[in-house]
Amino acid sequence: MGFVASLDMGSEKMVMALGEKSGSDCRLVGVISIASQGVKRGKIIDKLRAKACIQRLLDRFKSEYEVHIDALNVALSGAWVKQIEDRENIKFSRPKSIDQGDLQEMEKKCRSVVGAGDEEVVDVIPFAYYVDKESEVNPVGVTAKRLDVHYHVYVARSSELMDLRDMFTNLGVDKIDFYSMARATQKALTTAGSDIFNFALLDLGADSIKVQIFQDGLVYFDEELPLGCSTIDGDINTAFSINDVEKAHKLKEEFGMALRASCKNRKIMIPDTKYCIDSHDLVHVEQSRLEELLEGAIFQMQESGCYEDLDDGILLTGGGSQVVGIEVLLSKLSGHSVGFAKVASVKADREASLKSPVYFTALGLLQCERREVKKPKSGGWFSNFFKE
Repeated sequence: MGFVASLDMGSEKMVMALGEKSGSDCRLVGVISIASQGVKRGKIIDKLRAKACIQRLLDRFKSEYEVHIDALNVALSGAWVKQIEDRENIKFSRPKSIDQGDLQEMEKKCRSVVGAGDEEVVDVIPFAYYVDKESEVNPVGVTAKRLDVHYHVYVARSSELMDLRDMFTNLGVDKIDFYSMARATQKALTTAGSDIFNFALLDLGADSIKVQIFQDGLVYFDEELPLGCSTIDGDINTAFSINDVEKAHKLKEEFGMALRASCKNRKIMIPDTKYCIDSHDLVHVEQSRLEELLEGAIFQMQESGCYEDLDDGILLTGGGSQVVGIEVLLSKLSGHSVGFAKVASVKADREASLKSPVYFTALGLLQCERREVKKPKSGGWFSNFFKE
């Protein structure tokens, strides 16, 4: 049994979570979110402000939970990483039963082939297995002479990762493991007893929309659109000549909806002014932009080639998923059933924590861990993850 901590650096929220692990089980100890500063599309653009936010989270965990966090799982996405597809295969001299060690050797081979120069492999995620050239959902235990694996490989500039590690070291965090957002999503949603396999996940963020297609529980398709729900703030600001994006954001947060038809019209006051606008007009502006964003996501889902195979529908997460009526609008546009993502792989005393889109990535990161090709020695870093 040991502890694990995670950090999700979003454009609007920065979230840190602490979990207690026992085997494959993880129990949420605590999670804290604060307004994010110095981060855009998941990448730090103002180091001093971002560092101050992380320090605040570390300090709060120390005061509220009496733990000193000196190791973190951190998700990287957007401008941090680029995605590459790689295919590797292994041929056996005679038929053998494929085991986990074979898969680990394949991943090691993939990492050695892709990582070169000033690039470092952040994460490697398999999205298709072929045993003797026949598709297989899980090859472990299957007897074959050849194994092929197709991977999503996420790479980042080594110099940028070094700067990140230095920043965390200065904050007293000595061990950092970087993971892709796709890994965190997969770990959050899929469990051994999962009953959903073929679905899409849309992460409606402030500065981007992430589109992931799951087939047989594997991340088959992963794409990011460089526009997010913060564009609605600009639309409201322009449409009503507010000349203050913060006030426009407040209007959206308090009165925004996804469907004008569901909005009961009334006069609403622009914050800190004497001027009023009709709620119908506000929602019309928001719905117009949401339709554009969602249609872009639908196009990406169609490009995946699996759009008609989403037997378990579409799941929503991210700040934009909190807009009233967003699931109804997307269902009308897509023709698929739409629901909201919930973390399935972590246990918590409060169900609301597992349903919160703000916490989704940070909680998924709690289940991420590096698996060594060789059997690890006892007394690993999980056993003394935190200093008292």
